[in-house]
Amino acid sequence: MKSTRRMRAGKAALFCAVASAVGLLFCSQCSPLYPINVWGDANCLLTVGRVMREGGVLYRDIYEQKGPTLYLLHALAACISDRSFLGVYLLEIVAWGAALFSAWRIAERKDSEPVIPTLPFVALMAACVLTGAAFSRGDSAEEFCLPLFVWTMDIALAEYGRAQGPMRPSRLMACGLMAGLVATIKYTLLGLYIGLCVCEGVAAWKEGGLARAVKHAGAFLCGMLMPVLAWAVYFAAQGALGDAVQAYLIHNIFLYGAGEEMTWREALRLLRDNALWAVPAAAGLAAFCLYRDKTPAAKLCVLAMAGGQMITVFLLGRVWPYSPMAMTPFAVLAVPAARRAAGAVIRLGRGNRRQTAPRRTALGPVRGAASAGICLLAAAVAWQMTPNAFLRGQKLDDLAQGRLAGYIEEGATLLQYNHLDDGLYLTSGALPQQKYFVRLNVALDEMDQELDRYVREGIPDYVLVTWNELPQEFDRYERIAEDAGYDDSNRINKMFYLYRRKSE
Repeated sequence: MKSTRRMRAGKAALFCAVASAVGLLFCSQCSPLYPINVWGDANCLLTVGRVMREGGVLYRDIYEQKGPTLYLLHALAACISDRSFLGVYLLEIVAWGAALFSAWRIAERKDSEPVIPTLPFVALMAACVLTGAAFSRGDSAEEFCLPLFVWTMDIALAEYGRAQGPMRPSRLMACGLMAGLVATIKYTLLGLYIGLCVCEGVAAWKEGGLARAVKHAGAFLCGMLMPVLAWAVYFAAQGALGDAVQAYLIHNIFLYGAGEEMTWREALRLLRDNALWAVPAAAGLAAFCLYRDKTPAAKLCVLAMAGGQMITVFLLGRVWPYSPMAMTPFAVLAVPAARRAAGAVIRLGRGNRRQTAPRRTALGPVRGAASAGICLLAAAVAWQMTPNAFLRGQKLDDLAQGRLAGYIEEGATLLQYNHLDDGLYLTSGALPQQKYFVRLNVALDEMDQELDRYVREGIPDYVLVTWNELPQEFDRYERIAEDAGYDDSNRINKMFYLYRRKSE
């Protein structure tokens, strides 16, 4: 029995890996079908990863405001490929494959022989998420938190489905470990874990009073502190602990998107742009709460996690187009709902005809045809409906980033002066030599002053500016090229201006 389960799980893991590779190949601008990822955030992440690979210390030697684990992943990606997003694409496959495998486990729990297999629905759900606007161009912090979220849901639902009482401390510690990893990627995504802790705290208190609640809180915190303390020790050893606290905590809290609230119009636009997965996710959540085979504790846990995530994502700070990606783990709940609905339709179509063979044998042809059809539909959705299709198949030499790279000789230094990283660091092979290598969305006076100083003193060999030309006061540089590239709306109307330092 155990070997059969392992074989079934192995086949499911292989299917999830293939589904992830194909879906991301079609939809992510990090995949080999795309010449480059034109998103500024993705280029910033990879540029920082390239600097870390060469021995640079995050926050001390190069400034960015996201979490260290996210940049460590991109340092690993840079080890695979220093001049493309291939390494990121491979890491995306691992992340998505792990998330889909946990989604399969959640969907199959207490239903080992569904009329329609679960895996095709998992692939279709993934295609719907990948083609939503929240996926953006691929390579976001939310994307790499996805497997951690789904793993946590898998553990929590298994525990609360096992008994009405609280979770076992070992399982709770595992959830805490994943919360710690999320905290070191992007701590504003911890809402799901806040909801879980509230639910678990109530369950533990009800079971054993304050002592039990404190014990379970300690188990969760022990797991959560593992990655946090590991990074603290690393930064302390590098003499950069103060820089890390300033950049990742203080600047994000006080200098990033403060006081910006989402309007109802923006919320409706986000729903429209992600309706392909958001509507099924809401329906799946509602259906989950109505299932008779789910315990009240499991239902309350899911609602608490969804509510906590929604509050931290949409009500506490600025909401970007990719922000809803943090809610995509709940699209997993649409899988069992869709599978059960499809099974009901098939049973209804077969009527009350007497079956002379076991269910799996009797429905074999129907199961096979339905599974193949759903997989083909998932591939078609991923290929046709991704908003990134405009860039798929183009050559790097046809893009501004590729053409401008030809002006920069090997070993020359470069500075992106007035915008997020537009990809020229990557295509030219240049590595930032200064701490502030782009102008981030952080109201930090030191960053603005230092960027001005770099250009005023003529420190970098080349300077790239976008949208507007370099101010005339920086007369130590001459413009040598200009080009037009894609903006955030996929239109070629974003001007690139490349400047070279004048000969002394």
